[in-house]
Amino acid sequence: MLDENLPTFYLRPSSDNVKHHASVLLSQYGSEAQPVYSLRHPDPSSPASKNRYAVALYDSFSPDILYGEVLLIPEWTQSSLSQEEIRKNGGVPPPPQPILPSSFVIQLYNPDQQVVVQQGVSKWSATPQWVFEMPQQSFRQPSAASIDRTQSDPTASEITPKFRFKWKKDGKLSKDYVCSLSGKNTNPDGSRRKHNEPDITLSIFKQLREITMYEPNLSRVDMEDPKGLEVVMLLSAIVIREVYNGHVRETFNVSDAPRRHCCERPPRKNSNDRAHRHRNDLPSSPAPPQLPSQRPTLQVQTSDSRPPPTDPRSQWEIDVETAQLQKQVEREERERRRAEHAETKRVKKMLEDEERKAREKQLGIDRETERLKREFEKEQRQAQRKAKPTLPSRPSPGLQPINYPQPPMQRPHSARPHYTGSPYMQAPSGATSSSVFLPVSSSSGRHSDGRRLGAKPSFLRILGHSDHSGPRVTKKQSAVF
Repeated sequence: MLDENLPTFYLRPSSDNVKHHASVLLSQYGSEAQPVYSLRHPDPSSPASKNRYAVALYDSFSPDILYGEVLLIPEWTQSSLSQEEIRKNGGVPPPPQPILPSSFVIQLYNPDQQVVVQQGVSKWSATPQWVFEMPQQSFRQPSAASIDRTQSDPTASEITPKFRFKWKKDGKLSKDYVCSLSGKNTNPDGSRRKHNEPDITLSIFKQLREITMYEPNLSRVDMEDPKGLEVVMLLSAIVIREVYNGHVRETFNVSDAPRRHCCERPPRKNSNDRAHRHRNDLPSSPAPPQLPSQRPTLQVQTSDSRPPPTDPRSQWEIDVETAQLQKQVEREERERRRAEHAETKRVKKMLEDEERKAREKQLGIDRETERLKREFEKEQRQAQRKAKPTLPSRPSPGLQPINYPQPPMQRPHSARPHYTGSPYMQAPSGATSSSVFLPVSSSSGRHSDGRRLGAKPSFLRILGHSDHSGPRVTKKQSAVF
């Protein structure tokens, strides 16, 4: 505080605990500071407050009384078309950045008036300064003539004399700003000669927290609307603090790029958990297969409560969000196709396993059938061998010949020679008989089993001239044929 007797305005948080509201307190002659004005900013969460700055000055006791307001919409940089920048930004152009405007307008009410504050640079100290002008006459002169009522207000007339004010920094390293009246003409006769007074200090913005008014110097400003000058100095000081000495993104409520958590890939689930859940959710009866036309499709909500874009930043946000939604839809479509392909592969593998098991089962059945068939044929052959005796097989060359026993010869009934038609030749009398086809195995006159062979009949005995009586030999049976 420079002097407790001077009127000093303090900027404090609002008593209603609203973050974007503030209170302006006034203290004079050492009294306790009391609220006189209320500062209101739009709600940062409201879509209408995006990418812009606005502040309004209300009366503290009557919240419906609005003294003035400022609406500031920044300019934006052009998006870079460099492929390198687009690649680094995830396939979309980089966002446009806000540019601090070189001027802003303060709108006053009752009477309505617009005060343009222009930013510049001081010629001597090269420090930034903000210049604005206010008319000396703000209200109409009372008149009963109707023609006077049709004329424009003095604030809008170009012939109305104006005072020039400026805010400038007290020094390059200082945080104090000084508002002064500059260029006041001291020629009472109105001559063209320039006799301007030096700058008259009207207020000081101390450390961007409190504004002290030099009341003695304010009386030197011959204006019809001193209240309007006070409101303009307060609003211009607040805009300089918040816009030109603050963070640009926070000041203009510039939101960050749309987050990518909504387009991120969902975490992969464990196969064991998925199989366990699949077993738990398995219906008791098989459900009918779902047709491809019945697949659920992703529905993107196109309705938006936001106002239409009025700046490049809003349009960029909409474009980025649209591109991310398209990527999300494409990714979900790929996931759906991948899941369908995996399900088709799983079903195909299951069918192949079932076919392989069926083939293995059928092969086992065929092998068992062949085994049973062979056993049955073997048993059938064994039964046939037992039921019918088999003839001896012909000996092979080089094997030991087998001697068959000769049946005893019977005496013929008559002495008449009888030709039996046997293919075997009869040996002469006194010689032993032997087989034509089989060689004689031994000269011992015994069978292979040790039995003694009987004496062979003589030729005369065969012809019937035998000394022994007995039945007649009719035919000799072959042991082979």
